[in-house]
Amino acid sequence: MAEKTLSVVLPNYNGESLLEDNLPSLYEALNAHQFQYEIIVVDDCSNDNSITFLKSKYPDIIILNNEINSGFSLTCNKGIQYAKNNLVCIVNTDVTFDKNYFSFAVKHFDTPNVFAVKGDIVNYKGKRDHVINIDKKAYLYFKRGLLRFRPSYKKIATEKFDVEYAYLGCCFIADTHLIQKLGGFDPIFSPYYWEDSDLPLKAIQQGFKVIYEPKSIVYHHASATMERTQSHLNRKIISNRNKFLFCWKHLKGRKRWAQHIFFMGFSILLRWIILDWKFYYTFTLAIIQKNRFQNKTTSLRR
Repeated sequence: MAEKTLSVVLPNYNGESLLEDNLPSLYEALNAHQFQYEIIVVDDCSNDNSITFLKSKYPDIIILNNEINSGFSLTCNKGIQYAKNNLVCIVNTDVTFDKNYFSFAVKHFDTPNVFAVKGDIVNYKGKRDHVINIDKKAYLYFKRGLLRFRPSYKKIATEKFDVEYAYLGCCFIADTHLIQKLGGFDPIFSPYYWEDSDLPLKAIQQGFKVIYEPKSIVYHHASATMERTQSHLNRKIISNRNKFLFCWKHLKGRKRWAQHIFFMGFSILLRWIILDWKFYYTFTLAIIQKNRFQNKTTSLRR
């Protein structure tokens, strides 16, 4: 890649205080690298003063507005499609940048077939020094009939993994042309969760590289956005629904499909004993979501 230029896409929903806290670190990191950039905030129907704040304090930021509340995937995709520069950084509003983040990350795009670069994500609660974990890589594995992924800080040495890859998380940089070509995040996972595990896996399956760069560091105020707008139960239900959708999308081989069908059938027959209503509910939601998107795809082809 010749001269590198960057578009930064921030999906926003009621994130005025987060934008106020974290935009200065983004500008510091961008200016440290001294390249051409644009910042795009895609607002998902916020009802706080996010847009007023941005227009007042950061008039250079491009603001795109959703007509209806659309969730993470579609909001990010709107910014991705708008991006004009050859690299695009997708980042949550609850992320603070180390000033050298871009300097270490963008150099990897000199290597052919690099789809994305992801660095260390330092997750914390409350104050910055209250670190919960550091998100580095992820490991995809198959267990009890489902595909799952385990972050590196939870890796079990004796467990066999299918793929070691850089789960993208709340901040990464991608080749703009490639991410636009792949269609960005799959909206089947809307409104959130698992889309950032699906996208890098889709890129890897098509022969592209996803690079982990430990010197590119961001600090993530874990769930700062979600906890303000979504209950823990609702987030758990959506995550479990999307776990089924992720599995059905990426599961390969007759043997694994047979195991999946066996374990799902076993669970359907017996989980009522422990009153696990969430399993039945999320499994049903996954089927409805899958059918809805299949019908939408079929109608578009006609």
